[in-house]
Amino acid sequence: MMWRLFLTVLLTVSLAGLWGCSEEKRTVNYAKVRFEGKLPHRVYVDSTSQKGNGFVRQVDLQYSSHWGDTLWVSVLEFKGDVYALDYYMNSGRFQGTHAILRGKYLEQSLRSDYRIFVFRHDSFRRYERRTLENYIHGVPGVRIGFPQEFLSLPFEHREVGRTTVQTRNFLGVKTMFPVLEQSYSDGDLSWNVARSWDLVEESVFTAWTALLPPANPRNVEKDEDVTYFSAGDGVRGMAEQLAGGRVVVVWGYMDWPDLEQKFRIASDRIFEARY
Repeated sequence: MMWRLFLTVLLTVSLAGLWGCSEEKRTVNYAKVRFEGKLPHRVYVDSTSQKGNGFVRQVDLQYSSHWGDTLWVSVLEFKGDVYALDYYMNSGRFQGTHAILRGKYLEQSLRSDYRIFVFRHDSFRRYERRTLENYIHGVPGVRIGFPQEFLSLPFEHREVGRTTVQTRNFLGVKTMFPVLEQSYSDGDLSWNVARSWDLVEESVFTAWTALLPPANPRNVEKDEDVTYFSAGDGVRGMAEQLAGGRVVVVWGYMDWPDLEQKFRIASDRIFEARY
């Protein structure tokens, strides 16, 4: 239908614009970034230590925050938002908003777009979260908060704490495009929904689905645009590249009619999202 075609074109243009904005990186002179009005007395850049998939460099700064006290700030930069989020969520190094005691130091961390800020200070001193956030807001071009891309996943029946990012492997095969993943449960049913972070080329999507074990759906009308696959013993899955380039994947321990219902709900929500 014409409205669907128009919406597809508009969605593609909008996504391309939003993607470009989210990946835009501004050159930052960290020597001029102040903590509570004070400039760092040391700045060191290290691009050799591998910190994770997509890692670019680490910038270490030292501040004399109080008399006789030093605040160490490490800024881990990645080539994109999704790689920073992947490392932040999956490396096991960070504990969200909680401070971690490492030796005689307390460590706190915050992620902002393609950067992760790690703060270390003496264990007897605690810095309020708002103080650290104010410091990050002083860095040009930062945005703190959960990526808006996750808002396109269904809200109903989400499992708290079961959200992740995959940039290396997904469903047991090589990830050819980064994906955002959320787990769900409702009574005896459990399933997962994933979407591609960015738009995906058709050839890349086809190459990825070719790696999945195929399955023959029963009691549903087969859609030629959908890939039906097996993700393990009793785990059924469906994947499709939506008009405009996003990829949606749903899998879980359920029969095909229930899975198809979850798949259609997820597909509609992800397709209609602005990001």
